[in-house]
Amino acid sequence: MLKKSGTTLIEIMIALFVLASAMIPIASIMGYGGRATSKDARRILAMQLLDKTLRQMLQADYDEIPIGKNIQNGFEGIALGDVTAGQDKGFSFNISLDSEYVNPVKFKYRGVGVNRPTFKADSPVGDDFLPEETISLNDVVIKLTVTVTWNEQQNLPVSVSAMTYRADFQRRTG
Repeated sequence: MLKKSGTTLIEIMIALFVLASAMIPIASIMGYGGRATSKDARRILAMQLLDKTLRQMLQADYDEIPIGKNIQNGFEGIALGDVTAGQDKGFSFNISLDSEYVNPVKFKYRGVGVNRPTFKADSPVGDDFLPEETISLNDVVIKLTVTVTWNEQQNLPVSVSAMTYRADFQRRTG
């Protein structure tokens, strides 16, 4: 009698069932990775918007920067409020500005008596320096805080923010 060896249909079906059972968790992990990549892309885009907005505010005319909380109206070509961004414009963000004067700004300094007949610019001596004074200035420094907000899954709000200062010492008051 000849002994035949081979794989039966039942063995093939069991092997396919085991393989399919192993692929289900792998497929769900791949789906999670796709969602995480999309989440990271939104966060990176939000940070780029934040950086761009702050850079524009540092270049804007000082007198045009609005003062207040949760400012949503753009100015001088700076986009505030609801913004769509991304390669396919598929992400929605909200950009807001909080700005306030830092008052008073105080500086201590020592003047230099450059008009004295004994003053030498290349080798000043101790007597060339005047007594220490304090100057107090108002409305010359603005604290700028920009916040970018968006919604993640289940409409959970997420935000990033950054703060900087903007000064105009030509506007000396005080």
